[in-house]
Amino acid sequence: MAASTGPREAALGVLRAVRARQQFNHALDTTITGLSEPDRRLAHEIAAGVLRERASLDRRIEAALSKPKKRLPEDVRDVLRIGVYQLSYLDRVPSYAAVQSTVDLARTECGNKFVPLVNAILRKVSTGPEKTHRGPVTPATLAARFSHPQWLVERWWTHYGAEKTEQLLRHNNSRPPLVIQPARWTADQLHSALQTAGIEHAQCPSGFGFSVVARVQALPGYAEGGFIVQDSTQRQLLEFVAAPLSGARVWDACAAPGGKAALLAGYGSVLASDVSLGRMERLRQNLKRTAPYVWKAAADARFAPVLAETMDLVLVDAPCSATGTMARHPDARWRLSLSRINAMVRQQADILAGVAAAVKAQGLLAYLTCSMEPEENELQVDRFLEQHPDFERDGGDLFVFPSTDGADGGFAARLRRAA
Repeated sequence: MAASTGPREAALGVLRAVRARQQFNHALDTTITGLSEPDRRLAHEIAAGVLRERASLDRRIEAALSKPKKRLPEDVRDVLRIGVYQLSYLDRVPSYAAVQSTVDLARTECGNKFVPLVNAILRKVSTGPEKTHRGPVTPATLAARFSHPQWLVERWWTHYGAEKTEQLLRHNNSRPPLVIQPARWTADQLHSALQTAGIEHAQCPSGFGFSVVARVQALPGYAEGGFIVQDSTQRQLLEFVAAPLSGARVWDACAAPGGKAALLAGYGSVLASDVSLGRMERLRQNLKRTAPYVWKAAADARFAPVLAETMDLVLVDAPCSATGTMARHPDARWRLSLSRINAMVRQQADILAGVAAAVKAQGLLAYLTCSMEPEENELQVDRFLEQHPDFERDGGDLFVFPSTDGADGGFAARLRRAA
């Protein structure tokens, strides 16, 4: 990223990368490098906001277009979204600055021919309020109001009803806090270090971790592996499945990026594996800082890299639709499809079947997701137990619905193998 690149150019770069099928977090990491901290935050906010509010931004753009309406090039469309987002959601950016900066962006990135169009649309938007959605609450009106695919809202409406669906949509459109969990440091050590450094922080309402306002690499304890970045719900799920263990032999079968493996190291000897070589590199980097003594292996969980009946705990933090973490992944709602969910369900079933033999008698198979979809959660466990009668639920499942304090959603089940 060139030194002269500004936050709006960087935001457009992120949106381009997402269009090219790159995940938002990866696109952000590779695009905003070199910006000052305030510009990094602004680029992040604009790119994430455009993805969260894409449908409502497009409605305002379409309403401002003169007829006949023409299909806009993707770069022009994203430049307009960047401008309309600033006008609609960023109070700290004056309207004239939002218009002018976006016109300049259009000139640089799209060419002079689109400058009059972009200028005209943004001036119309800046002088006219957005139409509000009135009438009865339905999946269609909620999808329009909160900028989500209607098919997805209909699914949640069926599973959770109107009130819970709206709560989930509000969560997805919120700005999630940055949460860190103690790793090589205790919670008291981490709290004391943050307090000494004058870092604004607060314990999460669930009691798991601290929300912080700072850049991760600038936090005390980063180099020492004192903490990991992990949402409070994910820590809660891990505690639910692993807290009673001590001195255990553990296999984290879908371990990247390594946060759970680092915490599991406090319970015993840990093997962390993942099928993706790219994710394994990130796992190695994270564990080098937080838990260097964890064993690591590139392996497909469907074909266990360990001997049968040798593990006290096998953790499957399964690849899933991630519908409980959409606030952190604003592009995910537009990537997801029913066929994708069904593919995830099949993959999860294959992984569970592949790891089962590694669990020793009276050992635990822990199954976690960050999904809100029953097919990936309790129904997946039900199917596994039907096909593996030597396992049974060890107590009830834990399902965490995204909360108003910003915590994500997720699911966990403890499955114990018979003697």
